[in-house]
Amino acid sequence: MDLRTFISQLSRHGLLERVRQPVDWQYELGQITRDSAAPLLFENIKSYPTGRVFTNGLSNISAISLALGLDPGMPRPEVLREAARRVANPIQPVLVDASPVLENVVEGAKIDFLSLPVPQWSHHEVGRYLGTWHVNITRDPETCSRNLGIYRMQVLGPRHATLSASPRSHLARHFAAAEGQGRPLEMAVAIGVSETLMMAAAAAYPVGRDEYDLAGGLQREPVKLIRCATVDLEAPADAELVIEGRLIPGKRVQDGPYFDYTGAPNTNHNAFLFEATRLIYRNDPIFRGAAIGTPGSEDLQLFSFLSELKLFDFHGSRTRQRVQDQLVKHGCFQGFQWAGRMNVRSGIRHTRKRFARMFGAPRTKQSRTIRISQIGDPPQLP
Repeated sequence: MDLRTFISQLSRHGLLERVRQPVDWQYELGQITRDSAAPLLFENIKSYPTGRVFTNGLSNISAISLALGLDPGMPRPEVLREAARRVANPIQPVLVDASPVLENVVEGAKIDFLSLPVPQWSHHEVGRYLGTWHVNITRDPETCSRNLGIYRMQVLGPRHATLSASPRSHLARHFAAAEGQGRPLEMAVAIGVSETLMMAAAAAYPVGRDEYDLAGGLQREPVKLIRCATVDLEAPADAELVIEGRLIPGKRVQDGPYFDYTGAPNTNHNAFLFEATRLIYRNDPIFRGAAIGTPGSEDLQLFSFLSELKLFDFHGSRTRQRVQDQLVKHGCFQGFQWAGRMNVRSGIRHTRKRFARMFGAPRTKQSRTIRISQIGDPPQLP
């Protein structure tokens, strides 16, 4: 089911809360989200007369069950058994020609991310975050294998954003290969997709295997895809909006401070720079996002679910992985966050050296960090 169908199903089963009073996109929307354990649809956002934002979609097992097309009253062990059966039977996606996401098309310099009700989720965050609950789609320049992931994106300008990715992530490896060839990495960003696709994008799926196949298995039917126009990629046809663009080689930007899953502010000084080339969206699109960092937030609920399916991996050391896997699997979210904070503190001094050693991308004249205040005119490719 697409996002709108999912929201309708939540409402029909009494699981959705509609927020009709005026809510400020800056801080207030994020605080209401953190204070609630229910799926929320914000329908009255200040400065955005027609804007809507959906959050907390997978904040409990009943909502997760419903996203899988199951009875929301089904016990968790039964949900997990059914999900495991589906994981073992992936289904390949199919291409389609028509989609509601093509109802509106904006290209090049006319793109403005802030025409969307993008929230500033917390007082701890320096700006508004376009990407918190979305799908990043890339292709390996060498093997042509496709990858879906979820990587935080902060708005820097009308059509520029950061992208933060672990050096061991599949996307970072794709970008390293493209950057090594002196080329940008094409990327599509899909926001407001089916929650089964979000589960697949968050899952630890082996290199070379397609998360679209996993999502198809989870929903028991093929994911429908459309071809992008400015990048050689395929995006989900049921998305509320899709942003096409590229990661610029030889550029690094500061992402943050931002409030991350550990429950503490963090900053990435070596984030990638994304430039949008095309924006397509449905009429009256619903923006999907997440306020993360609290012990019961939906990202941790999803991590716990994926861990029980043996699909959880934070690309860290084996020891850290085992510890965090057990903590999140059993719902020890505060312990999971504590372990994450310890990892951030111990590794922050070595991040740049490790990235350079793995990918050969030190901060040189060809790879320099750009402060947020420097983002103005679109950066020129070498």
